[in-house]
Amino acid sequence: MQILGLCFSNSATGVPTHHDAALVVLSYLIAVVASFTALDMAERLRTAAPSSRRFWHFGAALVLGGGVWSMHFIGMLAYRTPFTVQYDAGLTIISGVIAVVGVAAGLQVAERASPRRIVGGGILVGLAVCVMHYMGMSALRGPGDIYYRPLLFGLSVLIALGASTTALWLAVTLRTARQRAMAALVMAVAICGMHFVGMAGTVMVVAPDLAEEADHSLVSGSLLAATIVACMALILGIASMCAYLDRRLEARAMAEAGRLRAINEDLEAVVQSRTIDLTTALGALDDQRRRAESANRAKSDFLANMSHELRTPLNAVIGFAEVMQMPGGGDTLSPRQSEAIEQIQTAGRHLLALIEEVLDFAKIESGKVSISMEAIDPQDLAQGLYGSFKLAADRAGIGLVIASSQEAVAVRADHLRLRQVLSNLISNAIKYNRPGGSVRVEIRLVGDRVLLSVADTGLGIPAHRMNDLFEPFERLGREGLDVEGAGLGLALTRRLVEAMNGVLRVESRENVGSSFTVDLPSATPDQVEVRAPSQGVQVPLGAGPEASVLYIEDNASNIRLMRHIAEALGGLELHVAEHPVEGLEMAASLKPDVILLDINLPGMDGFQVKARLEANPATRQIPVIAISANVLAETMTRGQSSGFHGYLTKPISIGALVSAIQEVTAPSHAGDALTA
Repeated sequence: MQILGLCFSNSATGVPTHHDAALVVLSYLIAVVASFTALDMAERLRTAAPSSRRFWHFGAALVLGGGVWSMHFIGMLAYRTPFTVQYDAGLTIISGVIAVVGVAAGLQVAERASPRRIVGGGILVGLAVCVMHYMGMSALRGPGDIYYRPLLFGLSVLIALGASTTALWLAVTLRTARQRAMAALVMAVAICGMHFVGMAGTVMVVAPDLAEEADHSLVSGSLLAATIVACMALILGIASMCAYLDRRLEARAMAEAGRLRAINEDLEAVVQSRTIDLTTALGALDDQRRRAESANRAKSDFLANMSHELRTPLNAVIGFAEVMQMPGGGDTLSPRQSEAIEQIQTAGRHLLALIEEVLDFAKIESGKVSISMEAIDPQDLAQGLYGSFKLAADRAGIGLVIASSQEAVAVRADHLRLRQVLSNLISNAIKYNRPGGSVRVEIRLVGDRVLLSVADTGLGIPAHRMNDLFEPFERLGREGLDVEGAGLGLALTRRLVEAMNGVLRVESRENVGSSFTVDLPSATPDQVEVRAPSQGVQVPLGAGPEASVLYIEDNASNIRLMRHIAEALGGLELHVAEHPVEGLEMAASLKPDVILLDINLPGMDGFQVKARLEANPATRQIPVIAISANVLAETMTRGQSSGFHGYLTKPISIGALVSAIQEVTAPSHAGDALTA
C-alpha cells in the first residue's frame, strides 16, 4: 500500500539492520542540548521586549527545529545496512527548513499560552517533525525500496504530536534553569523515541537485479555527518552564546535595577525626612510668625497707648503755654515770664518731636510707613526750612546758608518725608557744630539723580564709629554734650530716604566736619505743583469765630484747656459733656454749630458716638471734628472714612482749631465731610 509516496507493508522482508550505539547516544545528547537551549530561548521570548521578540522567536525555532533535524540525521547515520547509502542533498535541506518553519509556526500559535493554543501549536510542530523525518527518509538512497510498518508509523506520529505539545507547554510554563534542564532530558527522550520508533518500523528491501551505482549528485554519509555536526555546532554555539550574553545582560540590568531601587528608596527616605524637617521648620516659622505678629500688635498697642498717654498731658502743657502767648488782651507778660513760657513750649515741642520720631521709626520697622511720591521743588522746600532754623542757628552762632541752584531742579519724593529728612539733617548740623561754624545746604542735578547735601564745620565723626552712625539710639559717645536728642534722627532719616528709593551717603572727618548727601531720583520741573506757603497761625485774643461748640471730652485738663481757649478767643459759646451719652443728649437738645469729639472715650469711643449722631435725624447735619491723641495711621484713616469734618491731633494747635471751626461753620462749606 502506498500513501503520499510512502510504501506501507506488514509482510515485506528486508535486509538485517542495526544501530551504532555511539551515534545513538550522540543523537540523544544533541536532542538534550537543543531542547534545553530552545526552552531557554523560548523563556526569553516570553519576557523579551517587543523590539527583540522576533529575534528570540526565530532563535528558538532555529535551535529546536535544527536540533530535531540534526538528531534525525545523526540517528540516520547510526542506522547500519549491508550496503552503502547516500542522501539527496535537496530533500535533506528541505526537511531541515520544514522543521524550523514548523517549530516557528507552533511557537507563534502557542505564544498566548492558552491550552487550546498550546495544543494547536503542538500539532503544527508535531506534523512538521513527522514531515521532516519521513522526508529525510525519502532522501536516503540505496539498492532497494523502503517500506514502513503501519502500526509503528502511526505510533511515531503520535509520539511526535505528544512530544511537540509537551515541548510547547514546557516552553511557556517553566521558569528556572533546573526545570528547563529536567524538561530537556524528557523532551530528548520523546524526540529520540519518535525517531527510533519510526526507524523500527522501517524495512529496507533490496531488489535482486539492482546493482549499486555511483551517483555524484548524492551526498555520502560521512560528508552529511560532518555537515550536520558543523551546522548544529554553529547553531547551538551561537544560540548558547546569545542566551549566555542575554543572561549576563539581564543579571546586570537586574543588579542595576536593584541599585537604582535602593537609591530610590534612599532618596524617598531622604525626601520623607526632609519633608518632615521642612514641615517642622514651617511649623516653627509659622509659630514664630504668629509670635512676631502678636509682638508687633503688642508693640503697636504699646506705642498707641504711649502716644496717647504722653500727648494728653502735652496737650495741656503746650496748649496753656500757647494761650498765654496769644497777642492782645489786658494781661502783659514780663520778659521773665515770656522766657519761661517759651522754655515750656520749646521743651514740650521737643518731647513731642521725640514721640513722633519713635512712632515713625516703629512704622518703618514694621513696613507700615506711608509714602506718597510726587514731583517736588527741593530748592523751595529748603528755603522754607531756612526760616524754621534761622533763629536756632543765630542763637548757636552758626551761619546757615541755602545755596541757590543754577537751574530748575525737581525731585520725586514724599513732600512730608523729604521735609522731615532735611529737617533732621539741618538740625543735627546746627546742634553738633562749633561756635562760629557754618551749615551749607546745596542742591545739584547729576544725570537723572538729584543730590541734596547738608555740610557742616562741626565736630565730625570718628572713623571707628562710622559703622554705628545709623544705629537706633546711638549717639556716638556724644551723650555728655548739652545737646537734645535720643539718637533716632539719623536712623529714621536713612530709612525714610530708602523708602523713597534714595540713598543717604556721609563723608566726615573728625574735628573738621561732616557732609550728608541725599541721593533721590529726579523729576520734570513742570510737574511740580505750586504749594501755598506753610505759616504758623497765631490767633490774637478775641479773634475767634462766632459759633456754638459742644466739646465731648472726659479728661479734666483737656476740658480746662478748651475753656481757656474759648475764653481767650471770645467768640465761642462752649458747652462741655464729659460722657458720650450726655454728649448725645446735649447734641440733640442744643443743636450746636459744631461738635468737637474726643476719640478715646469711656464706654463708647468717638466712632460709635459719630455713628449715633448720624443715625439721629436731629443731629445728622451737625459738623463733627475729631480730636484725638491717637496718631496711628489706622486710626486716622478710619477717621477720614467715618464722615468727620476734620481730624485734629493732640497737642491741639489753636490756629488749626480756629481754622477747622471756621471752615465747617462757613456757609459754603456746611455739610461737607472730610474725605480721604
